Amino acid sequence: MKPILVVCTILLAFTACKQHKDPNPAVIDLTYQQTDIQKQFDTLYNHQQADSGVYSGLIEQALAICHDSTGKGGAITQDVFSSMYYNLHSKQYDCVTTTVFQLPDGSISAIGSFNLTPGDTIAPDHDFPVTGGSGTYHHIAGTYTRKYRDGVYHVKLSYYKTDQQ
Repeated sequence: MKPILVVCTILLAFTACKQHKDPNPAVIDLTYQQTDIQKQFDTLYNHQQADSGVYSGLIEQALAICHDSTGKGGAITQDVFSSMYYNLHSKQYDCVTTTVFQLPDGSISAIGSFNLTPGDTIAPDHDFPVTGGSGTYHHIAGTYTRKYRDGVYHVKLSYYKTDQQ
């Protein structure tokens, strides 16, 4: 009887901690182009190369001026920090990226990972979980989606308020 009580208590605790997911999340659509990006790459390990033109690791810092699809969103920037380490086994960079969108009424942050082939200059399309925010976006969850098509980066921030207050 005692194990059943423990299991029920654990299930009740998980149910209480589960965040409410809104079936109709708020969406912010943004775009930017290569000319909107200020970028800085730093090589790690004193420029050690794993192969010709392939570094052991890179850090990328980029700031992009984003354009709101409605045209009335005010100044919006995307601040990106990526650590890229060359994986000798896969022959690709293992990348971990933190992205923060600065909006007029707060910020939205997301973290994710992807693989990048040496020589590629554009990260693959990705969906990263929104990890939080500030201001209007305090206590949110959701998804940051980025797709690259015909020279334009398309960003969709889909989010909802969590039950945390």
